[in-house]
Amino acid sequence: MIKKPDGITDRRNGLRNRSRLMLFVFSSLLLALGSLLLAQSSEAKVSGNCSDCHTMHNSQNGQPMQLPGETDTSPKAFLLRGTCLGCHGQGTSGNIVNSIPQVLHTNSTDLAGGNFAYITGTGSKSRTGSDQNTAGHNVVDLGSSFKDTVLHSPPGDQYLTGITNDNLTCAGIYGCHGDRTVTGELPGIKGAHHADDVVLKFGSISEGSQGGTIGLSYRFLKGVKGGEDADWQGVNPSATVHNEYKGVDPGVEGGDDHTPGGGTISGLCSECHGHFHGGSADIGGPTGTPWLRHPTDIVLPDTTGTEYLLYNGGTGSNNPYSLTAPVARGSLPGSPGAVAKPGSSGPDGAIIMCLSCHRAHASPYFKIMRWDYKGWPASGGSNGCNVCHTSKI
Repeated sequence: MIKKPDGITDRRNGLRNRSRLMLFVFSSLLLALGSLLLAQSSEAKVSGNCSDCHTMHNSQNGQPMQLPGETDTSPKAFLLRGTCLGCHGQGTSGNIVNSIPQVLHTNSTDLAGGNFAYITGTGSKSRTGSDQNTAGHNVVDLGSSFKDTVLHSPPGDQYLTGITNDNLTCAGIYGCHGDRTVTGELPGIKGAHHADDVVLKFGSISEGSQGGTIGLSYRFLKGVKGGEDADWQGVNPSATVHNEYKGVDPGVEGGDDHTPGGGTISGLCSECHGHFHGGSADIGGPTGTPWLRHPTDIVLPDTTGTEYLLYNGGTGSNNPYSLTAPVARGSLPGSPGAVAKPGSSGPDGAIIMCLSCHRAHASPYFKIMRWDYKGWPASGGSNGCNVCHTSKI
C-alpha cells in the first residue's frame, strides 16, 4: 500500500518544483544573454537563415532557387543559390540589399569600390569620356556582351598571371577576391563569409591579426589590410565615415602574383599590374626622375612651399581627409581619420595608393578614374588631381 504524502510533504515538493523551474528559467536567460553577446561580438559574420544563401535540392515547387540577381539556374558549388554577382550584383535601385553590398545597381550613390553598371549601362548609369572597355574590370560574370575587346591581358602583367579577357572573374586564381592560388570563383572564396572579421571593424581594429586568411583580410582580398566602413561608404560618407587603407613607404616590392607586397591595396594591384610598381627595370622605376609613371605607396611630401603640403585645402598639419582622392596610412587608425598629414606615415598620414585615383570595380570615367581626368577641363566639374597638386588648379 502506497502512503499518500501529508500536507507538509506536498508543500515541500511544491517548493522544490518551483525552485527547479526558477533555476531552469534563470539558466535559460543566461544562455540567451550569452548567445546575444556572442552574436554582437561576432556581428561581422554572415547572419540569417541558411536558406538565404544555400539550397539543399535547388528546387522549390519545381522552381530553381537562384538568388534575385542570378541568371544561371543550374546547381552551384557548396549548395549556393548564386555566384558572386548573383548575390552582390542584383541590379536593384538599392546599393545595399538586405545588408548585402551591391556592386551592380542603379542607385545614385555608389559604394567605395565603384559600380559595374558603368560597364553594362544599367539604368541611369551612363559613362563620361569612356566606353565599356575602359570603364572598369570587365569580369566574365557580366556576360559575353560586356567582354573587353581592347585589352586581352592585364597591362603591366609582370608575373604572367594567365588572366585574359576570357577568364577574368571576381575571385580565385583569375580574380581579385579570395584565395588567388585556388582555381574557381566559388572555391576561391570558400568560407570567407562565415569568418568573424571583427579585427577589420572600427572600434576593434587589429592590424596584426589581419591578412592571414580570406575572412581576416580587407574585403576578402587575401593578404590585404585595412579598416572597413560598416556601410561600404554607401550611406553618408564623409571625412569621418570612410574606409581606411594600409599603405607602405616606400614601394610595394616584395609581392608576387598572389601575395600583396606590404599587405597593401596597391600591393594587390601590383599582382596583375606589376610593371607599374616595380624596380628600376620597370616603368619609371620606384624613385625615378623625371617621373614616367605616377608614384604609388610613397608618403605625400611635406616640404615647405610645395603644393602637396596643402592637400585638400589644408595647412599641412590639419588637412581634411578627401573622399575624392583618398590616401592610405602606414599604420591603421582605430576609427576613420578626419585628417591626412603630408610627411607622416602614421595612422594620420597620407600615403599615395592606386585607389587614390582609381576605383576597383568600375566608374563612369576613362580608365576607372575617380574623376573625369581625360575630359577635364572641357567637361567642367572638379579635377581630383588638384587635391594633391594644389597649385595646378
